[in-house]
Amino acid sequence: MTSPGPANGDTMSSPVLITGGTGTLGSLVVPRLLAAGRQPRVLSRRRREPEPGTEYVVGDLETGEGVDAAVAGVETVLHLAGSAKGDEAKARTLVAAASGAGVRHLVYISVVAVSLKKVTSGVDRAMFGYFAA
Repeated sequence: MTSPGPANGDTMSSPVLITGGTGTLGSLVVPRLLAAGRQPRVLSRRRREPEPGTEYVVGDLETGEGVDAAVAGVETVLHLAGSAKGDEAKARTLVAAASGAGVRHLVYISVVAVSLKKVTSGVDRAMFGYFAA
């Protein structure tokens, strides 16, 4: 008998890694994952108090410390941690670790510099309405 998880392709029972899970966007995503019956695993630079249903892993995308441990056993990564400085290098660190761990899905969402886009049309408002409101 095999156990559920990434080894046998059971993506619904494996944790979902969220980078930026304590930030503006991630703090909205984590409770929704919990409500959907998923197991959020949050990568954070600082140690956090445990919360029911949420696992916190200490790590840093800039140095790479703890990233391999964070991606271990997950099939889905939501990369929501963005910063104006070093964002590309941090994403590369995460992608390399995720690839090495056999992660099947990686979703990258960034709100970095979105506030710099002036809303001038209905199309702009549709694309950036949340941030322009």
